[in-house]
Amino acid sequence: MSPTDSGRATVVDCSGVGPGGITRVLTELVRHWPAGRPLRIVAAPPTWEMPTEAADVAVLSRQNGARAHTITSATAMLRRATGAAQPGTRVLSLSPSAAIVGSRLPVTTVLHDLAFRLWPHGLSPAVRQYRRISYATAVRRSRRLLCVSARTRHDLLGLYGVADERTEVWHPGSDLAVVPGPLPGPLARLREQGRAYLLIAGHAAHKGVEIAVDALPELPGHTLAVLTGGQRVDRFAHHAAGSGAADRVLFLDRLTDAGYAAALGSAAAFLMPSHFEGYGLPAAEAVRLGTPTVVSPDPALHEATDGRAVRMTSWTPQALAAAVRLAVTSPRPPEGHGGRSWRAATAHLVTLLDAVPVERCPAPTGR
Repeated sequence: MSPTDSGRATVVDCSGVGPGGITRVLTELVRHWPAGRPLRIVAAPPTWEMPTEAADVAVLSRQNGARAHTITSATAMLRRATGAAQPGTRVLSLSPSAAIVGSRLPVTTVLHDLAFRLWPHGLSPAVRQYRRISYATAVRRSRRLLCVSARTRHDLLGLYGVADERTEVWHPGSDLAVVPGPLPGPLARLREQGRAYLLIAGHAAHKGVEIAVDALPELPGHTLAVLTGGQRVDRFAHHAAGSGAADRVLFLDRLTDAGYAAALGSAAAFLMPSHFEGYGLPAAEAVRLGTPTVVSPDPALHEATDGRAVRMTSWTPQALAAAVRLAVTSPRPPEGHGGRSWRAATAHLVTLLDAVPVERCPAPTGR
């Protein structure tokens, strides 16, 4: 990196970032951001903790209160931060947000999925309305749109007519920065009893947990451990309670990073029978850890796992059970293969940001 890059800052808008995978993206980007490139974070999630490895990072504001207040305050902060920015400053929005109308500099937005259009089940009318506005704003106001998968890029073209000239595919990293800790208590007890468990992402309605619950009678040697991230989906709990295999379904509370790494690495298999995904970061992490991984026919999951996961032939319990049997009886895949490191993903993102012209936008009027 040349000496002229030393003062080039990046303003990162996080007003569209909620709990879940995008917060993980924020953490890893901050952890691996190159030295000499200051980061200025707007509307950081309220409980987000900055990695200890971070250098020259300032949190200008945090999300506070309801969504409308967060967007209003983030819009004002973006206006101030970009209005006084030094030449060469970049603006990155980590998820579509209406707050980018406040930026005085061109914005690059990361687009993770279009689930609110393609799998809206369970979303409230208010959430769907907000996402319609925020995505339309991102499409209209962003200079570049970075899609986390070719599938999302395809969806963006089909639903919004965004030409490939305005988009790029940017894959997140898949390595875990923490050393695995002790297994969480419920899983440790299973191991002490000599029982194997299947781990499944289950913090959102589209994750397909009901398919895995219905497959359990065909997988008598396994317990299904559901990662809730602290956000238990009621219909999954009700479905499990009514199953003949209810005694083999375990809902886990939010895990620490070290606990998550331990749970993922010790699972007989990791399952992601999702009805829809924009990428599928947990599946990519499982593959990189060497954990046998089963995914649905969703094309983004096949892309995220680099074809190294066992793919279900249909969204049915029978197809999932067959895929699990194949995954757990095949040789365990080697660790460290598939995906890319967060350091490489961050370097790629910086390169994509640097390719965006930085001429100023017209000053907003009427405010």
